[in-house]
Amino acid sequence: MDSRSRRDKIFDAIDEISRLTSSPQIAATLGRTIAEYGYAYFGINGLPPPGETSDPVVLAEVAPEGFRDCYIEERFYRVDHICAHARTAYEPFRFSEAPYAQKNARSHQRFMQALVTYGLGRGLIVPIGRPDNIPACMWCACANPDLHDAANRAIQLIALFAASKAYALYRPPHAGRPASALTPAEREALQWISAGKTSWEIAAISGRSERTINKIIADAMAKLDAVTRTQAVANAIRVGEIEL
Repeated sequence: MDSRSRRDKIFDAIDEISRLTSSPQIAATLGRTIAEYGYAYFGINGLPPPGETSDPVVLAEVAPEGFRDCYIEERFYRVDHICAHARTAYEPFRFSEAPYAQKNARSHQRFMQALVTYGLGRGLIVPIGRPDNIPACMWCACANPDLHDAANRAIQLIALFAASKAYALYRPPHAGRPASALTPAEREALQWISAGKTSWEIAAISGRSERTINKIIADAMAKLDAVTRTQAVANAIRVGEIEL
């Protein structure tokens, strides 16, 4: 798939999700979209503090039957190194990239074997910021998904937009502070980021210094409650500040 076709698919998915009115609808659309990349299972959820047995806040999920019961019964929440890394990560990562302590190698292997047994052996984590100060992420997994960088970038943007939309539907209308309107310079910078441009390239295009561009982007991220540039783009699209 060439880059133009991939961007068209991203836009089509975001456009469809933007018109949805419930979490189940988002889950269904997201499931169809990531299925094109080989994923059969996914979830958008909060991440409880380490060691807690309580279930996370689940906004959307499609998981193998029996997996969540197994996860709790086997107390995998105590050794889940993927979840632990997701609490502190800001960028997407593959399951295989999550670090773990060597002293827990046996527990790690038992947990990973359980994932393989349930068809979740390979996957991707997309951190989605800190809504209400609770770490959250989207995970997607299957036995043999497409984990190439181009596919991961597409899923990241779609996942961030879907999560932003799901949280907007989940929270009461009065919850949280309203997003501040972006300045023309902030919208322009995010529009260029959505096209894959770096700060240096945006500076060259706009005639500003790279330092100024970084400041403009940082201000836009703060207004959009985003912790990464990609999340800022997704949030800006959702609130109608920019178009993909």
